[in-house]
Amino acid sequence: MALTLPFKVARLRPYALAGVGALIFDPRDGIGVPGFADTQTKPMFVYGVGVDYDLVHNVALRVGYRGLVYKAPDFGISALDVDKVTHTAQPSAGIVFRF
Repeated sequence: MALTLPFKVARLRPYALAGVGALIFDPRDGIGVPGFADTQTKPMFVYGVGVDYDLVHNVALRVGYRGLVYKAPDFGISALDVDKVTHTAQPSAGIVFRF
């Protein structure tokens, strides 16, 4: 769920987001060896913040940060089972079109 904060400073619109989802880990490449490692799905928590800079009424530039928190996959291989929670950081930039 994303929430645009109820205030705007000049042309800047800050936003925050939080939610849950699933990550699918598929260790096979295009020619993978069948039976070597299992595909896994892990639940995750996502959070983030950012700001939109309004160019015109329905178009903006966006800069943001999103973090994913999830349990590390082991792909069904006991030697890889570290039983740890890990974090992935995803900075981003782009163009936003509002409808």
